[in-house]
Amino acid sequence: MEILHYIAGPLIGAVIGYFTNYIAVKMLFYPRREIRVFGHRLPFTPGAIPKGKARLAHAAGQVVSGSLMTKEVLTQRLLDGAIENEIADLVIRQLRGRVDEEIRLLSGMSEETYRERKEQVCALVSKEIAQSVDVRPVIREKGAQYLMEHAHGTVLAVFLTEKRCASLAESIGNELQMQISEHGAEYVRPVVSEKIDSIDSQTASALLAQLGIGENTVRSAVIGAYRRIVEEHVETVLARLDIATVVSDKINAMSVEEVEGLVFAMMKKELNTIVSLGALIGFVLGLLNLFL
Repeated sequence: MEILHYIAGPLIGAVIGYFTNYIAVKMLFYPRREIRVFGHRLPFTPGAIPKGKARLAHAAGQVVSGSLMTKEVLTQRLLDGAIENEIADLVIRQLRGRVDEEIRLLSGMSEETYRERKEQVCALVSKEIAQSVDVRPVIREKGAQYLMEHAHGTVLAVFLTEKRCASLAESIGNELQMQISEHGAEYVRPVVSEKIDSIDSQTASALLAQLGIGENTVRSAVIGAYRRIVEEHVETVLARLDIATVVSDKINAMSVEEVEGLVFAMMKKELNTIVSLGALIGFVLGLLNLFL
């Protein structure tokens, strides 16, 4: 009984300290709504977090945007060598695919739709080529000269004077130009279609290689462009995102139960430590009371 007399004080202090801190932690979240008695709100209702959720949301948004997700932090992360190389690798992989497949992938077109569009492009290009060709100046100049040279020294030279050769060459040029205008697209289209099919079956990397642009050059260009974009536009992106408002709105949209779960997910161990410290402090104070 004498031992119980000595340990009762520390044990009671430990129990009081434990439950005091346990209640204090719980009062952060409970009660979740204010309690009124005879029209008067009871003190400490609702709990600290339900009552101050809007303030907590605003503060969290300011902390994230002002200290955690700053321009410098985001720029440093985005310009990390690993991210740059991943983006460059992605571009290189895309360039190694067939041109027609990559176009369909980027545009979301079906194979049938792509084939129809390609036929339309072939027809348009062929028509533009035919309409852009004018053979009359060449026929007038070179045709008349050709007739004069080949008629020279023959009996035809008597009839093919310079004037007649020029007139004949102009007539031939006009007739040929009319044929090109009416049927030139038909003649050109098979060639255009063959060239487009040839390009379609190749990879973008192969086409660039024909221009003397290798994959290493492409990689350097992609990384350089990426760095310029990040350095020049990251501040604008952050302003558009408005992270403080996003965080604040997200927390405000959460229920008190969700906020409680979030806090416990981050600080469960720390909150339990506070409760345990209450028991320890109560026990120590009980021991001190014995000596004092």
